[in-house]
Amino acid sequence: MNPNDLCDIRILLIEDEKFIRSTIRRMLRSIGAPDICEAGDGTEALRVLGEGFIPDLIFCDVQMAPMDGAAFLQVIRASSDPLVAKIKVIMLTAAADVNVVRAFNGLGISSYLLKPVSQKQLAEHVNAARAGAL
Repeated sequence: MNPNDLCDIRILLIEDEKFIRSTIRRMLRSIGAPDICEAGDGTEALRVLGEGFIPDLIFCDVQMAPMDGAAFLQVIRASSDPLVAKIKVIMLTAAADVNVVRAFNGLGISSYLLKPVSQKQLAEHVNAARAGAL
């Protein structure tokens, strides 16, 4: 992938584990996504959105505290701001349980990735989101 292909995409990365967040951030930057904002949980992510950072794509962990991925997703999907309500969200989970995935599908996720994620998986999902395939 040409790193310039993603030079204008804005990503919000929500992950409570600093090491995982740092690793994913590095992978996203290496595929050419320079505009990445980070949050440690859903509450912090809502603050980032409220401060005006409206991403094209959100990568969001499922299990976080105090606000987990499900609660965060419910809040943004109910937002009165159509730009926020329609943001594509890819959930990050270590749970390979199909019931977890089904629950998030009902909340309007765009896709999901099982952790640990690879750079190739991130690139595929970012490209699919940009192409409107998610």
